[in-house]
Amino acid sequence: MRLATVAQSREIDELSQTVYQLPAEILMEAAGATAARELEQSYYPDLKRGLLAVVCGPGNNGGDGMVLARHLHAAGHRNLMVFVLAPHTGRSELVVRQLKRVELAGIRVVELLDHPEKIEQLRSATLIVDALFGIGLSRPLDGEHLKVVEVINSIRVPVVSLDCPSGLDCDTGVVKGQVVKADMTLSFGLAKPGFFVADGPRQVGKLRILPIGFPYESLRGVATTHFAFTEKLARRYLPRRLDQSNKSDHGHLLVLAGREGMWGAGLLASSSAYRMGAGYVTWASFTSPSREIVDSPEILTSEIGRDELWSKKYTAVAVGPGLGVSRETAEVITRLKKMNLASVVLDADAITTCVQFDLFPLPRTWVVTPHSGELARIVKKEVAQLEADRFAAALHGSEITGCHVLFKGFRSVVAHEKRCMVINAGNSALAKAGTGDVLTGMIGGFLAQGLEPLQATATGAYIHGRLADEWVRVGHDRRTLLASDLREHLPQLIGRIAGGTLVL
Repeated sequence: MRLATVAQSREIDELSQTVYQLPAEILMEAAGATAARELEQSYYPDLKRGLLAVVCGPGNNGGDGMVLARHLHAAGHRNLMVFVLAPHTGRSELVVRQLKRVELAGIRVVELLDHPEKIEQLRSATLIVDALFGIGLSRPLDGEHLKVVEVINSIRVPVVSLDCPSGLDCDTGVVKGQVVKADMTLSFGLAKPGFFVADGPRQVGKLRILPIGFPYESLRGVATTHFAFTEKLARRYLPRRLDQSNKSDHGHLLVLAGREGMWGAGLLASSSAYRMGAGYVTWASFTSPSREIVDSPEILTSEIGRDELWSKKYTAVAVGPGLGVSRETAEVITRLKKMNLASVVLDADAITTCVQFDLFPLPRTWVVTPHSGELARIVKKEVAQLEADRFAAALHGSEITGCHVLFKGFRSVVAHEKRCMVINAGNSALAKAGTGDVLTGMIGGFLAQGLEPLQATATGAYIHGRLADEWVRVGHDRRTLLASDLREHLPQLIGRIAGGTLVL
């Protein structure tokens, strides 16, 4: 799914108008009409039961709302009111024209700045359309706008936002002050990056992406840099497993992880790699894991200091979980760099070791999977700064490390070479020790089977997040998930993704 930042959305709009001769009025008419049809399909009973309130601001987003109101009125929805919150002198010519059309259609209009007491009429609505501000708002809501949003959020009725919930930063997903909490957001043309990270998912509600007539060439003519990873892509990238294949066809992953007191990290990573389909998995540490620890007889074990370990041919390597931050770990990473291995994923202690022993940059095809604390050490910034813009933080991390970065958290972001992809799955059930070790093994398992770094990382992260989503969906409390539960439930979920119904 391609995403458009605020600047890119404006560029698409400008291209459509100047190059492809689609006036702003036509695009506005298409946006309002398409949104009206979507509203009818999604909320038909509510539209018939009571008052439909459309709250319009001073800009084009308000104009979209006025068009929507007119089309719903023409479709027979007579109990409808348009609340306008805009100074008379600050309205664009296009908005003035749309408001005149609303009045000519016989729709009731309330000017809230002239009659602020009538804001209370919103409380009698059975459905509210938020058309206050579009994607370009860059300041916190204040004054009368803040009051209206507070009233909207206090009413227990469905709220539908046009293009974006008013008050949301569409690039970062961060809320600066107050924001409309929508039950559904109707996004025009392309979805926005901020819908998927930070506060965005909690404010957007159900997301519908509506085509409003932007020319295909206009949408493709703008070089988008942000993407969303969904189940459709996960299904596409799952490695195929032919009936005639054997274990040698599915790669050999070397897992360098674990130590005394931390053997569980290596075990989780190794067994998860097998679950993802790797043909062989060898687990090694500075001392060989004992067979009493290894609960999976399929896992081969060795010791990092043994020559025979390095004489084998591996298709991928996973390094770091529980291995320890030390000069010995740094020497292992340096050795891997000299071996020119294309598929390596580093996590946990391996990342911290790279920071402490100045091992960046890494080969461009490698993958690092830091959480916010680890990424903060890489880019030398505070965690709060990183969380304020997860996309920018992941891209900065990729520049410093020189490779693919999976910035873990809500929601995880993969970044490499000025492009980034948000993983549309996952929840706070994953906030527990060991879940990152499972993810490392999952990514390593995919790398071992020949997936490209971006494909392996994004697919592994998506399935990892979906496991947590499914855990909650079937009724489990988020607090109860264990890392070993992820490993055990992998088979069923992969089976559904490989052949089940899409969940976007």
